[in-house]
Amino acid sequence: MNLQIDPHMIVFFIASIGALVSALLVVEHKSIVYASFFLALLGTSNAALFVLLGYPIVSIFHLAVYVGAAVTFILFSVVLLKEAPLVEPIARGVAVIAALEVLLLFSVGFRPLLESEPVQGIISLEEVSEVLVDKYSFALIIAALALATTMIEAITLARREVSS
Repeated sequence: MNLQIDPHMIVFFIASIGALVSALLVVEHKSIVYASFFLALLGTSNAALFVLLGYPIVSIFHLAVYVGAAVTFILFSVVLLKEAPLVEPIARGVAVIAALEVLLLFSVGFRPLLESEPVQGIISLEEVSEVLVDKYSFALIIAALALATTMIEAITLARREVSS
């Protein structure tokens, strides 16, 4: 019996389990700061799945927009409000119903795409990184500074929550 281990499958299983656990922790964690951290982990796991599907550009934009911008927005909102908003218990039930409806909608809406032929074309990560570094180096520096500022603010918020 020849048992070969495919590295792509290992990454797929790790990213899938990471996405499921992170999604559960985003919804269930009491602290909005830690929930936003788990949201960032969820976005990173999804970006890894996009890379495995063969869409590295989508993965990069997913990291920049959903992980970077969304988590930044959440953390800066908490900083401005000085306290996290309270969630009513009935909102959880509504959220579960809405999630099931979205899942049903996506499963019906994306069925024709599953039956279509995949588009052939490969963009290497080297090409993407060359374009980003050569043409958009200033934007990358600004994005890195913004994300570093957000991480410092998240650490400050987490320490403030622990001491309170």
